Amino acid sequence: MKKICFLTLFLFLSAFAHSQVILSLDDDTVYIDSIAKVTRNTKSDSIKCLYSFKLSRLFLMVQNVEKSKEYLNQANRLKSGFPFLKDASIYYNSYSFIEKGDIAGFEKTLLEANTKLKQYNNTEAFRLRAILLQNYGIMQQRKNNEKGYMKLLVNEAIPLAKKSGDYELISGLYKAVAIIFMNNNERQKASEYLDEAQNYIEKATKRSPTLAESKMETYIINAENLVELKHFYDAKKVLDKAFFTLEKFPESNLNDSYFYSEGLYYAKQNKYTQALTSYEKGIKSANKHQNAIALNRLKFAEYEMLFKLKEYEKAKNNLQYLLENTPFIVDKKNYYNELSKVYSAVKNYDKAYFYANKYNVVNDSLNNTKFQKEIVELEAKYKKAENEKKITALQSQNEKAALLVYNNRLNSFLFAVLSVLLFLIVLFLWILNKNQKKLSFQKEINHQQELTALENQQKLSVSNALIEGEEVERKRIARDLHDGLGSMLSGLKIHLKLAEKDNVSTTEVTTLLDNSIKELRNISQNLMPESLLKLSLEHALRDLCMANSNTITNVEFQYLINKSNLSKNHQIFIYRIIQELLNNALKYANASEILVSCSQNKETFFITVEDNGIGFNVSERSNTGMGLRNIKNRVEFLNGKLEIESIINKGTSAYIELKVKNEMLND
Repeated sequence: MKKICFLTLFLFLSAFAHSQVILSLDDDTVYIDSIAKVTRNTKSDSIKCLYSFKLSRLFLMVQNVEKSKEYLNQANRLKSGFPFLKDASIYYNSYSFIEKGDIAGFEKTLLEANTKLKQYNNTEAFRLRAILLQNYGIMQQRKNNEKGYMKLLVNEAIPLAKKSGDYELISGLYKAVAIIFMNNNERQKASEYLDEAQNYIEKATKRSPTLAESKMETYIINAENLVELKHFYDAKKVLDKAFFTLEKFPESNLNDSYFYSEGLYYAKQNKYTQALTSYEKGIKSANKHQNAIALNRLKFAEYEMLFKLKEYEKAKNNLQYLLENTPFIVDKKNYYNELSKVYSAVKNYDKAYFYANKYNVVNDSLNNTKFQKEIVELEAKYKKAENEKKITALQSQNEKAALLVYNNRLNSFLFAVLSVLLFLIVLFLWILNKNQKKLSFQKEINHQQELTALENQQKLSVSNALIEGEEVERKRIARDLHDGLGSMLSGLKIHLKLAEKDNVSTTEVTTLLDNSIKELRNISQNLMPESLLKLSLEHALRDLCMANSNTITNVEFQYLINKSNLSKNHQIFIYRIIQELLNNALKYANASEILVSCSQNKETFFITVEDNGIGFNVSERSNTGMGLRNIKNRVEFLNGKLEIESIINKGTSAYIELKVKNEMLND
């Protein structure tokens, strides 16, 4: 159910295919009208011809078939006398084969156009070849030759697109490769190609009616892939880029896929209610746009959330809808299996058995079909082997006669073979010696790298020792202040109270001593919180947030980690960073709400501190504030990343990633 359909805007047959959806964002008529105006006013037949071909495609994209044919006929009348345009017209006229349902003729025409255009070394020829090769590859993909499609993209289409300098086209081809990897669950490889796709689409400045849609689609697909890789921080940044544009276009059908990615982002973090809200928005948008592919995908995603929230009746309704609206037997098989789970969860075992049995029947049917296909293939191989035996028997008689001739020649070739063998041995020894020298040189390089690594490790150990010593000293000072000065002040207070009984006025002194003891405890807590030493990082941070909450500012704390084995050094570092961020927010933000959130994904610890305060200019404050410099130093020491976003009168957000690899200890 999670397979992605790539809705390419380069494949012109999408205007006729009901299973495809043409992406829309802003109004393209202004751009089309400007091209039409140039076409009408130009006196050059070659320019008018080229622009007429382009207009035929643009009108096809907006599903105005009549206008498309009008401009195509005009271009065909003007192409004579221009060799390049005559050869390019082969591609532009290829849609006629699609209208007739002649897929083979369409593929043949694409290859013919590619061959003709190879003789031209201009950017338009490179661009057209990249597009038609992608279209040809899509046809191969529909024949389940996805490997051939990828080779065509990587080895031919992308290099040609780069020669054309069309960044939008390059981005679309990289995106196509990434989607092939996503469909085969190779998410990390897909991420590399999606990064390239996003990089190119953001550099694209050439005016195009599809640029905005291509950019949004790239963001949405990249965000979905990042969520599957559990790179939630990066995924959120990409989703926000898409959201800031799409919120201006609530009627765009790009919202269908955006809300799916947004819902997936929440679902993977177990925020089921928020995920359901996103899926509901996506379903509403997909229904409005009659986007059946996106609607089924969203319905199944919504079902998964409803099942986890134990809303079994709603979950069952979703599956029933999907069973009625999918044409694919493989998908129906999966829905039967899920219905069996739902009925089992509500203890309706009769229904659960019924759908489990339907699942098994369909599954066996699919397997039998595959088995029958294998039998047919085996039978064909058997007949082929029998024919080959007959041919071999006839050939063996001829070979016996030829063998006598070969034996006579054998002695002549023997010397030549021995000579070649001797040459190969000498060559092998020479190559072996050369490789040994390379290996020795590589070992030397590795040795130097190991020495460098040991030196860096030693430096790190010294830095850790200094930090640990600093924290030990803080503990000692905190203990001395608490146990020494604190005890003395408490004793003095007792003596003053005794004096008070003898009618000596000591009220002001007692008040002063109360405040001194309170201040002493605060100093001790700031130097080394008791809860961090005796309990855990979570308790210490929760105490810190509670202590700083007041009637003006509410500090909310979220700790999204089930179990953490961070060393004390890392816990202290994290505590100090959050303490500094919280102090800054309380001191400068003038906020009513502050959120402190901690989470961890394997070897990366995430910190988020957000407020709804007055905000500030990050570029001006980043190099002047001592607090920010202290935070940056601590983050850099842990090989982490710090990002601060602030909008005047809207608030400030600080995002931190800390690397805790090889530092996980069982305290």
